[in-house]
Amino acid sequence: MKTTNFRILILAFGFLSAPFYAQDPNITRLSEQLESKNLSVRRQAAISLGRASFPQSVKLLRSAFVRETEIEIRLEIVKALRQIVFQRYPGYREALHGLGDASNSKTEKNHLVRLRANQALWEASKKDLLNPVLFLKRNLNDPNVELRLSAVEMLRKTGTPETIDALGQTAIDKNQHETVRLKAIEAIGAISLSDPGVVGREITSKNIRATQLLGQPPLFDDGSTEKRHQRQVFYLSKVANDSKNSNALVLRAIKSIGQVKDKSSIKSLEMIINTHKDPSVRKQAIRVLSHVIARQYE
Repeated sequence: MKTTNFRILILAFGFLSAPFYAQDPNITRLSEQLESKNLSVRRQAAISLGRASFPQSVKLLRSAFVRETEIEIRLEIVKALRQIVFQRYPGYREALHGLGDASNSKTEKNHLVRLRANQALWEASKKDLLNPVLFLKRNLNDPNVELRLSAVEMLRKTGTPETIDALGQTAIDKNQHETVRLKAIEAIGAISLSDPGVVGREITSKNIRATQLLGQPPLFDDGSTEKRHQRQVFYLSKVANDSKNSNALVLRAIKSIGQVKDKSSIKSLEMIINTHKDPSVRKQAIRVLSHVIARQYE
C-alpha cells in the first residue's frame, strides 16, 4: 500500500514539474509547428503565438528565433513579440528583451530584422514601456547606415534633453558617415526644448520667489532650459568652427544654431564671421547672428 502511494506521489510531482505548455494542447501544437519543415506552417505558428496570451508564447518565440534560418520567419517572430508587448500579454517584459536581442548587430546579422525590431522598441518607448535613448545610442554604431539614420530620426522624434548628447557625439564624430552626421546636426536644431516664453518665464520667476519665502525647493529650475540650449549650441559650434569639416556640415550647423536661437551662440557665430574663408559660410553666419540678437529683445 505504501509503495502504491509513493508511486502516485512521484507521478503527481512529475506532472506538476513538467513544462506547463505540455498540458495545453494548443501550445503543444504550436510548439511543434515552429519546428515544421514547411515555411508557411512556421509562419502561421509565429503569428498565432503573438496573438495568443499564453504565458509560454514568448519563450517559444525567442527559442525559435535563435534557431530560425529564414529571414521572413524571423521578421514574423519580431512582429509576434511586438504584438505581445503592445497588448501587454503575459511575458511582455521578456518580449522586450527578445526585441532587444533582435535589434542588436551582435546577435542579429540581418539589417532588416534589426530595423524592424528597433522600430518596435521605439514604438514601445512611446507607450512608456522603456527608455529609447539607450538602445538608440547603441544603434548609432550599427554597421548598417540605414539603421544609423533610423536611430537619428527616432532620437529626433523622442526630443528629450537626454537625446542631445547622443546626437551631438554623432555630429562631431569624423568616423561617422557624413550623411548620418548631417542628419544628426539637423536633428539637434529641430529639437525644441520648450522655451517657456515671456509668460512662462514670469510664472517660473514667481514660483522661485514663493518657494524661497516658504523655504522649499522650487518646482522649476530658472536656468534649466538655457542650459539645455547651451548644450545644443556647444555641439553645433564644434561642428561649425572645425575647419576640417565640409561646407555642407558647417552650413547645416549654422542653420541649426539659428533654430536654437540661444545667446550662447553669439561668440561662436562672430568667430565664424571673422575667420572662415568661405564667403557663403560667413554670409549664413551673419544672417543667423542677426536673428539670434533680435531674439534677445523679444
